[in-house]
Amino acid sequence: MTEVSKKGLAFIASHEGFVGRAYLDPVGIITIGYGFTMRSGVFKAWAKEKWGRSLRMGDRVSRSDADVILRTLLAEEYEPPVRTMIGDLPQHQHDACASACYNLGPRCLKWKWAQALKKSLQTSSATGQRSAVRESARLLRKTGTTAAGRTLAGLVRRRKEEAALIEHGVYSTGNARHVQNEDIKKPEPDVMEAQELLKGRGIDPGAIDGIFGPKTRAAILAYQALHPHLENDGVLGPATLTQLRKDASMVKRAVESGAKKLVPTATGVGGLSYLSDLPWIWIAAGVVVAGIALFAWHNRDIIGRRLNKMSGRTAL
Repeated sequence: MTEVSKKGLAFIASHEGFVGRAYLDPVGIITIGYGFTMRSGVFKAWAKEKWGRSLRMGDRVSRSDADVILRTLLAEEYEPPVRTMIGDLPQHQHDACASACYNLGPRCLKWKWAQALKKSLQTSSATGQRSAVRESARLLRKTGTTAAGRTLAGLVRRRKEEAALIEHGVYSTGNARHVQNEDIKKPEPDVMEAQELLKGRGIDPGAIDGIFGPKTRAAILAYQALHPHLENDGVLGPATLTQLRKDASMVKRAVESGAKKLVPTATGVGGLSYLSDLPWIWIAAGVVVAGIALFAWHNRDIIGRRLNKMSGRTAL
């Protein structure tokens, strides 16, 4: 029985990216580690044992614990559907399917790309097998590349590299976490997106070229400093990129709803993002206080006269 290899584990981990502190993913789900959420029975059991409750913002997990959870998650929740719905595949194809299943959910194994791969196991001729594998890879490249209605560069890259793994057995290292490296001059879509979002927030990342250099790292550090829930490490990981997208979406919604006075500066948007991660009761209290302040401002003349009148009575 084929199991995910060490190379497969490294492939999945690099694409997921490790985040030690809980954050909100692009669709607002609390996430930690290698994309762990309370939707997983394995992680839910681990969280109950670790904290005695569900995952919350601010919770942390060590990389060693995350590695164990990932291996267990794959073995118990994602590899069995691959074997059941497709079959016992060659190692590299099993690893690619486990990666896609982990990222998209077992339902993806019913899609056309997976059915084409299944056909390769059922075809007796070598030519037919190669043709089915090529078709599977072709279909996978354009499958599951969006989240919350928008195409994400990271998902496009992941599908492309999973397809290459299926067709050619090539294991990439992924690029979920960007670190400064002067030797790397190849533009990366996620880096370019982050640079554009940072510039829109009023933080200068240098040239918008997709290369993670010193200026981009400094901009990431400045941005992370405005968001207490992010690790201030200068790394463009999943949590930081997700927060950048979340800020941009927040500004867009505010403008579209008529809040024309909102200025999308780094400080302003950072404050909004910070508030968005606070418990709802704090936010509600803030809304009440803001409402009272607004009422007092609009009626300041009346309030002032009454206060003066009361002061005069007190003096008497």
